[in-house]
Amino acid sequence: MPAGKRRMQPDEGEIEPKRVMAPTVTCESIGISPAFDPNRVLLRRVFFIGVDKTKYISIGFYPTKNYQPMVEIGGPEKSPIILSDRHVGFMAEHLPRQCDALCNNERYICKDEDFKMNSAGNYRAKVFLGKRSVTFKLDELRYLSFIFFMVHNQLIRYTEAMPDVMNYVTSALYSTTYVEPPPNANKAILYYQLFEELKSYV
Repeated sequence: MPAGKRRMQPDEGEIEPKRVMAPTVTCESIGISPAFDPNRVLLRRVFFIGVDKTKYISIGFYPTKNYQPMVEIGGPEKSPIILSDRHVGFMAEHLPRQCDALCNNERYICKDEDFKMNSAGNYRAKVFLGKRSVTFKLDELRYLSFIFFMVHNQLIRYTEAMPDVMNYVTSALYSTTYVEPPPNANKAILYYQLFEELKSYV
């Protein structure tokens, strides 16, 4: 008898089950380039806060959020918080009041579901999203208040352009040469820069 296991023969009239191979799932089959990192942020605009530039606020398109434009606030100590347009609108409404309260060394708190902003003592304020937070000194918060209208306006423009960005990424991701956007594409987007960013990830 030869070494090794012998394959059992099916009984007469019994159908031998067929082996089924598991389907191969590739990045291409789900519409993502194999080298494209969806965790990257496209067309990010960054504003540094404070003279030491250790904190920042940025706006960009997030592929992991279905290319939704979002605002990110971060610093060197902790993971950043990422805000939706609803959070940004709420923050734009309350940021001047928070600054006035800090200048007068008064307590101020505002909350909308998992987003919260409040005084933290010693002329500081904290912005929370869930368990994550970023702390601002008074001068940093005042500077953020001065530039926040630009952040908010940029977010509005990006939100309006979101469908065109998604369509452009779909058509340009696998192209080796620059793809011209359609004539009716949103003019607020720098498509040549978007193309270069896509190619730098591929």
